[in-house]
Amino acid sequence: MPFRTLLALQAEVLPEVYRTEEAFQKRVFALLEPLEGTPSPRLAALPELFGLPLLLHLEGELSWRALLQDPLLPWRRAGRAYGVFHRVMAEAARAFGAYLLSGTLLAPPYEEELARGRFSRTPFFQNLALFFNPEGRLLAQVPKMELTPPERWLKRGGFGPHLVETRAGRVGVLICLDGFFERHLARLDALGAEVLLQPSANPAPWDRPWPKDPSRKEGEVWLASAKERLLGRENLRLLLNPMLNGEVLGLRFEGRSGIYAAGEALLLAKRPTGDEALLLRL
Repeated sequence: MPFRTLLALQAEVLPEVYRTEEAFQKRVFALLEPLEGTPSPRLAALPELFGLPLLLHLEGELSWRALLQDPLLPWRRAGRAYGVFHRVMAEAARAFGAYLLSGTLLAPPYEEELARGRFSRTPFFQNLALFFNPEGRLLAQVPKMELTPPERWLKRGGFGPHLVETRAGRVGVLICLDGFFERHLARLDALGAEVLLQPSANPAPWDRPWPKDPSRKEGEVWLASAKERLLGRENLRLLLNPMLNGEVLGLRFEGRSGIYAAGEALLLAKRPTGDEALLLRL
């Protein structure tokens, strides 16, 4: 049965909700409340970098002094942050009976094996999104492939887990900048993806002049591009673009989340800041 409920969640960064697992769980469950009572199958998506503040704030603030005293601290914190992120998102997917894209966090990719438990084969951090089924099972760990200048220290991902076949249809995942590259869009379309999830975090004012053409505004170009992204596709028919806003690591993020069909915005957030739930019933 195809998806009947789609939810794109615009979310503001609130540092206090990342300091404990309990606070983070409460925040995630509150954001997903609009799913209650909706028809299934359900699909929900959170923004890019939604999990990053766990690395910065969980179990105390990350400081330069602490890093100097313990050079391995980022990897230890990443392991704890990933564990909390994974547990909370799996619980949320089960509680709301939804396919759930977690948004992303920065961490090495982790694997699980009976004797070793959870471990990482590489020390390199990636920008990772986790995709869960309604039973809370992790279906895909999706890496970002195209990196912005502030992300150049991360390891680029390779194409693979970006297409997920679910009981409700094929879902494609392209993290922010990935979704602006035609080769990635065309590949997912050719592989039969019907719904595209593009979690995003735009580190620029929404109404600033667009650097490539100052006669247009950042948000105007973004929205026009989203409306055009599905035109002429074989299979892709819907795009969910949940966006982060607020401040992280000195960068200020803004963006109006949207749900799009070919050539049109079906739902748009009212503002480029603050929380907003875009709920579409099909």
